[in-house]
Amino acid sequence: MKIILEREYWPTSTHGSLLINDKLICHTLESPKIPGDPKNSCLPEGSYLLLKEDQMPFLSLKKDHKGDFLSILCPKGAVRVDMPQMIIPVQKIQSEGVGTCSPKAFYKLIQALTNANQPQDTFRLEIRSCPDKALNLACCQIAWMD
Repeated sequence: MKIILEREYWPTSTHGSLLINDKLICHTLESPKIPGDPKNSCLPEGSYLLLKEDQMPFLSLKKDHKGDFLSILCPKGAVRVDMPQMIIPVQKIQSEGVGTCSPKAFYKLIQALTNANQPQDTFRLEIRSCPDKALNLACCQIAWMD
C-alpha cells in the first residue's frame, strides 16, 4: 500500500493532499514550515510509520523506530492550524490555514486504511513536497526574507 502526503508550503500554514494508492483521500493542514525552528514547524519531509490506535481520534506517526510519537489529529469544530508537528485531516481547505469537516475527513482516512485488506495496523507514510507546486516554498521564502 502506498500512502503519500504531498505538501504545498504557505507563509502561515502547510497544506497537503493525502493519497492512498494514488487516490485522494483527504486534504491536510499543518503548521507552517519554519526554517531553523523544527519544534514549532510542520513535520519534516520523510518516511514515517503510521500506526492505527485503538482509541480514536488519533493515528500515531513515528520516525524510523526511534523518537517521539506524533499524531494525526481529528479536532472538533472550526479547524485552524495552531499545533506544531500535528497533521489535521480536512475535507476541504477554505483558505490559507483553515479547513472544514475534519471528522468526516478523518473517518474517510480510517476507512481507507481499514479497507486496505491488510491484517496489519502499521503502514508507511511518505511526506514530500508536491512536485507541481514546488515553487510555493521558494516564493514564500523570498517574501519572508524581504
